[in-house]
Amino acid sequence: MRRPITGLFLALSLVFGASAFAANERRHKPSEYQEITDEDRTAARERARSRVSAWRETEVPPEYEFPWMQIGFVAAAFLVAAPFAYGAYSRHAADVRAIAEATAPTPRKRKASQDA
Repeated sequence: MRRPITGLFLALSLVFGASAFAANERRHKPSEYQEITDEDRTAARERARSRVSAWRETEVPPEYEFPWMQIGFVAAAFLVAAPFAYGAYSRHAADVRAIAEATAPTPRKRKASQDA
């Protein structure tokens, strides 16, 4: 049962990976890079530099807000799930303890020596 499922997952991952690779529109042909002249390259570099310097001068990055709501939801989920998890653990531990006691070997009693 386990082997066919593993093969299925492998086949699906290969199919989805190949389709994602084929759908990638950002790939360029090598000839496109060779057609760019030196002037175009320097102009593109200058445009990139000017955008960064303009951003530094005009805009301030937004302040980072701590994700209190997400942390609160995770904490609430743990608080709701913890009693159920503890109950399941204690029931399982009691079952294992009972099985261990039932199947434990009984110690042999030694015969009393009759030398006395």
